[in-house]
Amino acid sequence: MSFVYASVLWLLLPLLVYLFKRKRKQHFAQNLRWAVLALGIIALARPVLPQTLGIEKIMAHSVILALDLSMSMKADDIHPSRALASRQIIENFLDLNRHEKIALVGFTINPLLLSPPTTDHELVKVALGNINSEYILTKGTDLKKLFEKVAQFKDPEKKLILFSDGGDEVLEESFNAFIKKENIKVLAISMATKEGASVVQKDGTLLQDKQGHIVVSKLNSMLRTLAKQSGGQFVSFSNVEDTLSSMLSWLENEKILEEGLERESKQYFELAFVPILLALLLFFISATRFSKNLLAIFLFLGLNLQAEELLSREQWGEGVKSLEVEHSTHGLFDTYYLKKAYAYYEEKAYDESQKELYKMKNRELEAEILLAHIFYKQEKYKVAKSVLKGIKSSNRKVKQQVYYELGNCEAKLLYMDKAKNYYVKALQLGEDEDTLHNLSIVILRNKEDSFKVGYTNPSSVEASKSKHENLEVDEEKSDSQKNESAGASGGRGSKKSKNSTVKVMTSEEESKNKRTFSSKAYDLINEGYISEVKPW
Repeated sequence: MSFVYASVLWLLLPLLVYLFKRKRKQHFAQNLRWAVLALGIIALARPVLPQTLGIEKIMAHSVILALDLSMSMKADDIHPSRALASRQIIENFLDLNRHEKIALVGFTINPLLLSPPTTDHELVKVALGNINSEYILTKGTDLKKLFEKVAQFKDPEKKLILFSDGGDEVLEESFNAFIKKENIKVLAISMATKEGASVVQKDGTLLQDKQGHIVVSKLNSMLRTLAKQSGGQFVSFSNVEDTLSSMLSWLENEKILEEGLERESKQYFELAFVPILLALLLFFISATRFSKNLLAIFLFLGLNLQAEELLSREQWGEGVKSLEVEHSTHGLFDTYYLKKAYAYYEEKAYDESQKELYKMKNRELEAEILLAHIFYKQEKYKVAKSVLKGIKSSNRKVKQQVYYELGNCEAKLLYMDKAKNYYVKALQLGEDEDTLHNLSIVILRNKEDSFKVGYTNPSSVEASKSKHENLEVDEEKSDSQKNESAGASGGRGSKKSKNSTVKVMTSEEESKNKRTFSSKAYDLINEGYISEVKPW
């Protein structure tokens, strides 16, 4: 696997530095959002799998660039010199990264193919940059041999862009016929002036002929004739920009062959969809309550998670916001027992989960909340309420959750006024949609009950409820002491827990605390007005 834009991956570095140096621990959903950002950066880098080379057809020209490398090209009548100006025009043309297939030929009295025809213009630039005229021993110019070399190219129509001063060569009429026969069209760019200039040699002296006369290299007028007879164009150098513009204009006016060009291209299989899909999935998990269920799965697999993440689990069937509490420190066996308790809880084996919690030496906040959840699931709301009341914390979020769950217990026990008070306390500590929803139900039930005929003595019934509740909790405590005497101490530190094993009330005990209805109430029951067994 490789990346098309690998440099984008550097954006991961500041993200990793921030995550490594952050001091405040974040809950599970927030960590998932950081993972979403990291996956987004990876997707921008475009991961791909390279496949086989493919053939692509493009509508473009096939061009041969011929660069004169003779001694006369060192003349400075064109600034900085004829050779350097020619190279600059070719480099600027290649930088445009057009679709043309380009071949580069260097020539003196002998031509040399410097770069074969290719659409990889960077390769042509490398070949151009590797030319060192100091190593070229031949000094003259032979255009005939150059055109014979160009005729060997397989293109049906050969477009030649010639950068030269023309040398001193005189072209014969037969040669013009050869150019037409081979279908060579020439764009001749004159890299010399009519006045000409002398040529400075490597040792600093001026170039001389055999008679000792200083050589003055001028433009060969045969270039103009050659270009016109080939059906091409002649361009006099003025400056790099204007000359390049004339080149492009000539190419635009030339007809592209119908069959076009075939170009090899690398075929890639895009993998960017993989990090994008993962990012969407993680964002969905972090933005919904599914993240809390995912935590339970991680815990079931034995992964060690932080206490603040475990407390964000949705155990009550009603929304519980994520809490940020201090990390609980458990002993080695306590952590093991806690994980097993959560595993049993997920399997709805509440009795087994309860037993694992009682094996803990120090039952901290996390274990106490789980214990309350177990009693709640077993519909032992009074015992669950007693456990919740025993939880002490200065954390505002923890207190809000405890009040919320106490309200749920009271509502299940049909103590609507108490439930309302707990919901109000929870809302005073922060907004929560679930708390508002439950509060509205409780208020509605109170309104409905106010229109119905109640008990003969409501105050005595309320007292009976309280007495019954205390009796059941005491029985739960006495039974839990038997379990804890086997080796587990409850609560925090060395103190025993007030909330241990649960003793289910018998039907005889429940019958002693049944409500006493008036005759009017029995009449209404017979009419079906208040016949619900579990109105909550």
